[in-house]
Amino acid sequence: MEQKSFFKGALILSLAGIISKVLGAVYRIPFARLVGDEGVGLYQMAYPFYTMILAVSTAGIPLAISKLVAERHYKSDQVGIKRVFRLSMALLVITGALASIGLFTTADYIAQNILREPRAALSLKAIAPAILFTSAMSSFRGYFQGFQTMTPTALSQVFEQLVRVATVFFAAFYLLPLGVEYAAAGATFGAASGGLAGLLLLVIIYFWRTYKFRGSNYAQPQLLERETNRDIMKQIIFLAVPISIGGLVLPLMQTMDTFLVPLRLQSAGFTTAEATGLYGQLSGMAGAIINLPFIITTALAASLVPAVADSLASGRVSAVRGQFSSAMFLALIIVLPASVGLFILAEPICQLLYNEPAAGIPLAWLAPTVLAIGLYQTSTGTLQGLGRPTIPVISLLLGALTKGVLTFILTAIPTLGIKGAALATVLGFLLAALRNLYMVTKIIGSKWFRFKDHFLKPIVSVSVMGIVVLMSFRKMLALGIREEVSTLLAISLGGGVYFLVLVLIGGIKIQDIRKFPKIGPKLAQILEKLKIARD
Repeated sequence: MEQKSFFKGALILSLAGIISKVLGAVYRIPFARLVGDEGVGLYQMAYPFYTMILAVSTAGIPLAISKLVAERHYKSDQVGIKRVFRLSMALLVITGALASIGLFTTADYIAQNILREPRAALSLKAIAPAILFTSAMSSFRGYFQGFQTMTPTALSQVFEQLVRVATVFFAAFYLLPLGVEYAAAGATFGAASGGLAGLLLLVIIYFWRTYKFRGSNYAQPQLLERETNRDIMKQIIFLAVPISIGGLVLPLMQTMDTFLVPLRLQSAGFTTAEATGLYGQLSGMAGAIINLPFIITTALAASLVPAVADSLASGRVSAVRGQFSSAMFLALIIVLPASVGLFILAEPICQLLYNEPAAGIPLAWLAPTVLAIGLYQTSTGTLQGLGRPTIPVISLLLGALTKGVLTFILTAIPTLGIKGAALATVLGFLLAALRNLYMVTKIIGSKWFRFKDHFLKPIVSVSVMGIVVLMSFRKMLALGIREEVSTLLAISLGGGVYFLVLVLIGGIKIQDIRKFPKIGPKLAQILEKLKIARD
């Protein structure tokens, strides 16, 4: 049986996510210069409808497919794998097609009556086909992830983004003479062209892989328990629906903040303009920074689902326990330094990125959210792999309810204000994470927790890092080095010291470093020569 480390899978998806994010961020500056703020506004109007419809029609199904494929892969059930894939593909294509047609046909109504901008209809129509292509692509991604093969998903993500960016620039350049609405519509069509490109790449990989592994030693269908199509569809829906509901909770929480935070800030005594500005600092500036580390933990959670499902199918609960333990350690050594670093350098980071140091106040209070959400995502991937998808949804709903109540109360306190809104977010996600961890422990037992790995080593490493970052930043400022340069140097130095301390105390071992592609073996060799790292 083909075995893949979920660490390697998480690394591959993380790298693809980072590349896609960078590509997605870089093109916005020249695009905005080409079409102006009016064009950007028309371009952005289509995306909330696209993402919401896509979340309802596809979210959850790829993870459901990966779990079901992993279970049948363990049993060497080729027939079962094909049936899961074909049924899920049919479900996604039908729902995707209906959603695309629905958005296309209602585009004029939405633009006229909801957006109050008739020119946005072109952008809505242009983005509608993307729902169908992305839906079909999700089925292929779930299929490959079921084999714990993350490279096809990663390649399709990067290729999709490259084609999307190329389409945006082509459209902006050639369609702008026709009018800004045509340029914006052509740019939004990038989601469709990118989706089609990613889908075609996955189709090619699928047929190549099918040809490569033809004749593999799979069990005969008559030797296995026969499942009806209805049984398989029930399993897909049972797993996918809770995940889809969970996927809608976060956008709803953000929508709730849009109405609640400015209103309660005004109750605390701030003017309308001040409340709007503070909300912008919290959501548009601090929130954008907080989301960056989740590229890695999201990839880790996606890799955990098929890995845990495979172990569970073989009856190896101890293996599930080991996978969760390792994943929690990896999550901790990523999100803990990110939280501490953002807390310590909150204002300098906001000065560096936005020329707005005041945004550092909500960022500092929001920083522990990185830790809470990282732990929530990792435990969610495990629970989904265990076939318990409703648990993380209930955890998140409880967290959202707590966040809503606390936001209403704390934001209206004059001495807290926007800090109260940030604190409410931290406490809400912390509750969701703690409930998830409790439920995982209840299912697999408490032996996954190792005091040294999950507490002592990360705390020691991040404490040394925090001291070095703070002292070096202050020293560089005292020497007259510009604040922006000091910030970048302090972050780089802190990251290096954190990694070095982890290696010295055995948090990261030589064999772990060697697993990183290309750079890993060379770095391990250097550390061995310096007698810093050990196996």
